Amino acid sequence: MKTARLLPILATLLLTNCASPTPTPLVDSTLLPSPTLAPASPLPDLLADTPPPADPTLTSPSGAFASARIEFVANIETAGVYVSGENLPKNASLLYRSSMDADWREGHPMIQIDDGRLVGSLFGLRESTKYFVKVTSESSEISGVLITQPEALTFSPQTIIHVNASAPAGGDGSEAAPFQTIQEGVNRAAAGTQVLVADGVYHEEITFPNSGAQGQWIQVKAAGDNAFIDGSKTIAGEWSVLERATQVWSIKVPDNIGYVARDGKRFYRFNDMKALLRSRGAGKATVNEGWFHDTKGDWLYVKSMDDPSLHIWQAGVLDRAFVVDGRDWIWIEGFEVGFFGSKGGGCGICAMNASHVVIRKNRIHNLQVGIYANWEGSAEQGNDTRIEFNEISDPGVDELDWDAVKGTYMEGTGIIVRGHVGAIVRGNYIHNFFNGIYTGTTAGIENPEIARDADIYDNTMDHISDDALEPEGACVNHRFRDNRMDTMLVGFSNAPVTQGPTWVIRNLFTNFTSTSVKWSRNPDGVVFLYHNTFYTNAPELNAMSMITIGFNTVMRNNIFQGNGFAFEESWYGSTGMDWDYDNWHTARDASLPHFRWETVDYLSMSLLCAATGLECHGHESPPGFVNPLGGDFTLMSTSPNVDAGVVILGINEDYVGSAPDVGAFEYGGE
Repeated sequence: MKTARLLPILATLLLTNCASPTPTPLVDSTLLPSPTLAPASPLPDLLADTPPPADPTLTSPSGAFASARIEFVANIETAGVYVSGENLPKNASLLYRSSMDADWREGHPMIQIDDGRLVGSLFGLRESTKYFVKVTSESSEISGVLITQPEALTFSPQTIIHVNASAPAGGDGSEAAPFQTIQEGVNRAAAGTQVLVADGVYHEEITFPNSGAQGQWIQVKAAGDNAFIDGSKTIAGEWSVLERATQVWSIKVPDNIGYVARDGKRFYRFNDMKALLRSRGAGKATVNEGWFHDTKGDWLYVKSMDDPSLHIWQAGVLDRAFVVDGRDWIWIEGFEVGFFGSKGGGCGICAMNASHVVIRKNRIHNLQVGIYANWEGSAEQGNDTRIEFNEISDPGVDELDWDAVKGTYMEGTGIIVRGHVGAIVRGNYIHNFFNGIYTGTTAGIENPEIARDADIYDNTMDHISDDALEPEGACVNHRFRDNRMDTMLVGFSNAPVTQGPTWVIRNLFTNFTSTSVKWSRNPDGVVFLYHNTFYTNAPELNAMSMITIGFNTVMRNNIFQGNGFAFEESWYGSTGMDWDYDNWHTARDASLPHFRWETVDYLSMSLLCAATGLECHGHESPPGFVNPLGGDFTLMSTSPNVDAGVVILGINEDYVGSAPDVGAFEYGGE
């Protein structure tokens, strides 16, 4: 881990008439967004008779950018912007416009990362649209053009191969004589082929011997709603009572087993027979029910509160449903995938060094990892992955003791994004899982190319045992926005982001049971937290707690509500923290301190501001939610957060009223 670096990143908005110490500024004050900045001009009426404005003329790189290069990573609604070269300025302004815009718009200021590149992001872009982009610093300028991706991908197959589990063996893949297995169809698929899979149960692990081509995927698609890829075998036969043991049964299972479900719910896996007999789970936790497989004798032992013959048991005997290793232009859609895990915990759809992969509308359950995009190859591999509209769950794991699961095969993650460049993870529903969405890696923790430019948005999660959103590593241009998460241990885990910028914008985190934001392992990467709402009603729980010190985080226009400290920092040495215009509310008695910063307690925000310079424009009032107990965290018209925020360039210029609202939702907005 590096020592903390004080980067000139975002313009800080400090109370100018407060005679208090101020935190070390993180930005060049010339990039300050004005609190009274007017909203951006409305988009032109595309139906009007007036012709669109002419495209701008882009000039050659000049000044400090004369020998620099500009690069874009365009997603659907966002784009990453990179300027690389020698002796670049520490930050720069970012401007953009489309062919339909008459004027340039100013984006969020760019920052410099450890390898010297200037990095920024554009938000709120239109799909399938050309944008002209300028990066400027004083008299220096560099510009370029990007085109955003389409909202919906389309594919018209040239060839259709049919698969039906009920068909007799020996088919030729035609509609009249379909193949019996998915693997047979995939083996014969070339670029431009759709493998169309009929309803049925398929016990197989599918690999891809071939790649598709640009726009000509190899698409493996379920024809109906009930094509089920099942990695398990049902345990059948007579259970034997184990003598001299309490509530322990055994049955012969000759296969390798890594996952066991009872009545569709994950059953606890003990480390060994001794632990099972003693009801001792990992972390010295007491676990009254679970299983252990003795591979020497092929005996499956279960400790159960009642007779196991009264239940349905499924054992994972296959490890991964779809394996996409080193293949490109692959599309997987519409399957149910479940009960995988023979060697470890199992994986639903796993891609390694694969580019242009689409994974959508699948129902994935009962395994350790739902979807895993990984990369260890060249720069041309592991790029452009779409993971969208999937439902991913591991029922039962969220009911187990946290200590018994953490750090074991029982600990799983719904989606892991560890590819190279350009992942889109949107519209997924993850529930009853240990972790939600993980981006980056702690292996190669400083590598800025791992999972660069990842968009994680419009996802929904609930009943997450540990972290809902969990970036780790360099996490350059990871954009977490508009996600909705309820009932989790931790909302956003910064443990650690080492470089950034990582963006956390307009997310809703409700009913967390540990902390809204986790700071762990001294994270010193640049993180922007804008317009989020964090809420818990748990007794005496802080709205935010810090496990370790942290650095270089900018917070604006967020709502935090808890019942203990508003925030508690019981360490010393957190620097580069630029927090302001946030609503920190706690139901704690007014006679007790509401804030703890670097081991010092403060009764109120005004005292905190006077001593530290933090939150000098923030407030402590009740947020004014419409119905938080009923799950409605929009703002009432009387909320003190209406028009109480600050304008942030490139983030919130589309506000309603006289200023942006604080929190995830704009009153009167869409």
